[in-house]
Amino acid sequence: MLAPNPAKAVTPPVNDAICAGETAAAERSYGIPAALLHSISIVESGRYDSERRAVIAWPWTVMAEGQGRYFPSKAEAIAEVRKLKARGVQNIDVGCMQVNLRYHPTAFANLDEAFDPAANVGYAARFLKGLFDATGHWPTAASYYHSQTPSLAAIYRDKLMKVWNGTGASTQTQLASASPPSRATAKSKPVPHAPTLQAVPGSPDVEERRRAWREQTLASRDEAGRIAAAYRQARVAEYQLRRARFQEARAALSTTTRR
Repeated sequence: MLAPNPAKAVTPPVNDAICAGETAAAERSYGIPAALLHSISIVESGRYDSERRAVIAWPWTVMAEGQGRYFPSKAEAIAEVRKLKARGVQNIDVGCMQVNLRYHPTAFANLDEAFDPAANVGYAARFLKGLFDATGHWPTAASYYHSQTPSLAAIYRDKLMKVWNGTGASTQTQLASASPPSRATAKSKPVPHAPTLQAVPGSPDVEERRRAWREQTLASRDEAGRIAAAYRQARVAEYQLRRARFQEARAALSTTTRR
């Protein structure tokens, strides 16, 4: 084997550039709008860097029990997840894209892969693309990436759009306003109902509000159904892709063995 040429050696990116490099590559590979996946990573695993005066997505991030944890190395992040699991904690978000290990149990073969930035971002990109294929709208797909609950999805979309569009708010403020648990993570909850209207006999205003309330309730239910359907479709698409790759690898191995 030839010795590597020092002049052509590629310096691996430092930790604070790993997520950004992977999200940019995945956006190109999967046809995702520029900076959308990167913006999601900022919302999900971003931390403020006082030296750079910017929020940077961190690859060794763990979110559990409502608390975000940033570790200096992959090994330490893996060790933390193992400790959490040993205590019975299952709702854990990991990596650049904060993929939830409870709601995406087959996303990665093991924790080493889960914290591999390329694998973590790649899974998130495919999941987001599946949601887009189901909805036909990137901001909607991005909001469903966070949650199937319409109210939570809407809140997340607003925060994400501020980051994606660069609306003049400082990155530190964006980080502070983008701290809820991860998207593909939040457990679906019933859509809250509006408070009961106090009837005033003969008041057209009350009747109008009742009608609007009924329409809003039905719309929320329809929206919840669409979110759930899109979520399932994205999960099925990811499963089919992984199965196809497994079958290809097994066929290749079988061919090699016969030789």
